[in-house]
Amino acid sequence: MNILKNKVLKVFAFAVFFSVSFFASGKSSVRISSVGNSSAAKTGTNSNVKLPNGKTEVPGLFRYELENGLELYVAENDSAPLVHIKITVLGGGIASTPETAGLFHLYEHMMFEGDSQYANNADMERATQDMGVLEHNAQTGINSVSYYFTVPSHLLEKGLKFWNYAIREPLLSEQALEGQKKVVISEIEGNFADPGRIYSYNLFKNMFPKFPWRVDAAGYPALVQKATVADLRAMLKKYYIPNNALLLVGGDVKHEEVYRLVKEIYGSWERGENPWQEEREYQLAEPFEKPAFFVMPSDQLSSEQASIRVVYRGPDACLNSRDVETGSFFDELMADPSGYYIQTLMNDETLEIPNPNYAGEGLSSMRENGLISFSCAIHNPQENLAERTKYFYSLISEKIVPEIIQDKKIFTKAQYKQVKRTMKDYSFIGMETAEQLLAQVEYCWVNFSRSYFFTRTKKIKKSDIDLYLNRYIIGKAPLICVQVNPSIYEAQKEEFRKLGFEEFTIDSAYWWKSLEEKNE
Repeated sequence: MNILKNKVLKVFAFAVFFSVSFFASGKSSVRISSVGNSSAAKTGTNSNVKLPNGKTEVPGLFRYELENGLELYVAENDSAPLVHIKITVLGGGIASTPETAGLFHLYEHMMFEGDSQYANNADMERATQDMGVLEHNAQTGINSVSYYFTVPSHLLEKGLKFWNYAIREPLLSEQALEGQKKVVISEIEGNFADPGRIYSYNLFKNMFPKFPWRVDAAGYPALVQKATVADLRAMLKKYYIPNNALLLVGGDVKHEEVYRLVKEIYGSWERGENPWQEEREYQLAEPFEKPAFFVMPSDQLSSEQASIRVVYRGPDACLNSRDVETGSFFDELMADPSGYYIQTLMNDETLEIPNPNYAGEGLSSMRENGLISFSCAIHNPQENLAERTKYFYSLISEKIVPEIIQDKKIFTKAQYKQVKRTMKDYSFIGMETAEQLLAQVEYCWVNFSRSYFFTRTKKIKKSDIDLYLNRYIIGKAPLICVQVNPSIYEAQKEEFRKLGFEEFTIDSAYWWKSLEEKNE
């Protein structure tokens, strides 16, 4: 079974900032989203792959596909009398254009404003309370939109029907739309003061300059304000169709009964045209001609420490799933606190890294937006921070990565063995609950293809790692950014300027700012 599925909870941290969520209860949350495989890139969920219905090779996991294309996974686990129900649609940021960015987020809110069964939000809230649901959640990410809750298992049928009405027959009224516009715009504007989001939006805007709106799940206020019911109905017709959706049911259930109910309830959902059939342009593989240096002052950082990140374009999972597998394996090798990478950084007196927990490397494996990051936190930022930031980049690009490629024995047999064992452990942990198992299924379905979860990974060899590093790191120009306390930055501002650093600010963060300026 594929090793990548075991890393569902280890995706690159800043991807968090490119998902938005809506709790009907009024709470807020975020979700890590990722993605893709070559065949899936043109067909969305890789609909040309036909998998058999019924039992899979994973204990307690069953898969079915309805005639209309809706895919169903059932994970049986009777440890508690509960059932988790989740429906996911491929869409979100990845389906956006400059004219539609954020509409998936707005539509997500509108799904809780009434449907053919429930007249309004209050009726929907009452229905979920009657089922014992503490909170129902929906999340719009870079690559998907999902809706879910957990109910007592004896209310399985009611739970399935609730989401059936919501996803197929939303009311989408004019009055509700005007109200939700205010909510969504408030959410967007409320994030303007969040340093983490400012950093992430700047980062993504620079790493994906060709289509920055595809990594923006939230959108922007002016576009949200202009949205019409007709816009949302067009989205419903194009993307909210069974052959672009995944239904996940897990807990104290029997797969045969779930399949029977799903056929009965969702079987009449009409198949639509594949929204991903058109030939697609992709993000730039090399966004920079030369290394790009940035600095971001942030009051969330102590004056005793600065954070440096070197970010390269990585493999897009929709095009290079094998490279993603190699990168995931490489991540584990690089995480060894006694290994070459961490020890090289720890022994470097220029950097002054506190301990191994303050250095890292990681692949963010997204459908069309893969990134590879080398990072560290350093002490004494008041001392030549701009120079030390450039030094960290040169250490990665001129010493560490080339030496990894040149030295065939830089990773020991014991390290390879440990990584394999770690991957296996991830697999066991990921199957502890039905919800965790289904999260892995969803991750692969959204990010790769219908069959990828069951794909067995070929053995990763040193030659695979060398190819990976040569393809994505050697000779490539990354983005380098250091985050630092504002007081430290002000004292060294002129030095940063002289060394060619640009500043990450709220004004530089948002790709849509230029559109608004043109319209003024």
